[in-house]
Amino acid sequence: LPDTVLTVLEKLECKFGSTLTPTRHKLLPDCIRVLQGDGIDFRSLEDILEAMKDKGWAADNLAFGSGGALLQKLHRDTLKCAFKCSAIRPRESPDYVEIFKDPITDPGKKSKKGRLKLQKIDGYFETISEGSTREEQNRFDSVEDELKEVFRDGILMTDFLFEDIRGRAETA
Repeated sequence: LPDTVLTVLEKLECKFGSTLTPTRHKLLPDCIRVLQGDGIDFRSLEDILEAMKDKGWAADNLAFGSGGALLQKLHRDTLKCAFKCSAIRPRESPDYVEIFKDPITDPGKKSKKGRLKLQKIDGYFETISEGSTREEQNRFDSVEDELKEVFRDGILMTDFLFEDIRGRAETA
């Protein structure tokens, strides 16, 4: 992890330059910073800052994301939960393109792909994807999506009362 941060800092310095702080540490321009969120716990945070100091980099160049490892070691990998883009429609196209990841190092991180809907059956939620066959497509089209669009392009599409949200949370 420290090597990755140092490599990023060096590449940014080559492109944007740096100045020296009063303590003689290198500082990227004010509009350039690095955000490190993956793999951050108390030990890695200390290791990264120590490596930066050893290579003459100011700590101000870096912000740390507060992932689950800084809390109770519960994070997207242990909970097997993450939010990812699964489809995109290019501007001038009526068709969607599937987006997914399937890492060879961890098959458990394979993501769902294509257009998705969340349906509720007998009190349980199930994710279904747009089908490749006519039958699968008909099923997808006929299912009501439990997920509701709230924002589109910065515009509020659905306005929920806080009391309604709290009520749904209590019944979940």
